[in-house]
Amino acid sequence: MAQIDLKPILQDLINRIGRRSTYSGNTIPQSVMDKFEIEEREDGGAGILVPYWIPVVQKGRGPRRNTKDHGLWQKIYRWMAARGMFKSKTEKGRINEAKSLTWYINKYGNKHFRSGVFIDIYKTERERTIEEINEKFSDEISRITMEVI
Repeated sequence: MAQIDLKPILQDLINRIGRRSTYSGNTIPQSVMDKFEIEEREDGGAGILVPYWIPVVQKGRGPRRNTKDHGLWQKIYRWMAARGMFKSKTEKGRINEAKSLTWYINKYGNKHFRSGVFIDIYKTERERTIEEINEKFSDEISRITMEVI
């Protein structure tokens, strides 16, 4: 049987996903897109591995289910510092501001989640790619099916 090379098509899908706009109007950061991987299987198939948390990009971060501290306040502290968002002049005050924002996100979710807006990041592109694969390889698939039957 002939091999169907899906890798270029899947790479194009990843590139198109990377150009989609998120809730904030920006594209998905390159650090996130670098986590997308094309997996080629021994049976000749292929697929895309994406981070398990990618739905957060589509619907936002919801409230936490438990109160365990995962150090999010430290990431928020660095994020706030990089943007000059602190009102407090002391280190302790800045830490409290970051922890306060973290508490609010943990309790109610982020702004994207609270808005209830769903941003289609990959569903449309995935369906478009499936149609493209079906169109491109339908003759080959028909021939293989005829050989098997």
